[in-house]
Amino acid sequence: MAKQLIKEKSIIISTQIINEVSCNLLKKHKLDEKQLFKLIVSFYRKYQFISFNLDIFESVSNLRTQYHLSFWESLVIACALFYDANILYSEDMQDDLIVDKKLTIINPFKQ
Repeated sequence: MAKQLIKEKSIIISTQIINEVSCNLLKKHKLDEKQLFKLIVSFYRKYQFISFNLDIFESVSNLRTQYHLSFWESLVIACALFYDANILYSEDMQDDLIVDKKLTIINPFKQ
């Protein structure tokens, strides 16, 4: 499922996700700077990106209180909610969690 999702054009990515992916690729996969930058450029050309704003940070605070999530999880979810996403794909969050009766978290690696 994960490989199929990457091919979709309707993907929205927060800058936080690019930061996390970049750090992991540098640290765990020893990607060099040139390869990493090329990957980041390809993401920016293919997908829509979310920038943070005050409304998103207010939502982060509310989500942390209501769902007892980490700051980083809440930030990802708040961005998805702000842009009216129905599905959030994450291997790190609770699979099948429904947030605010409109956003479902799905683990794309679950079989």
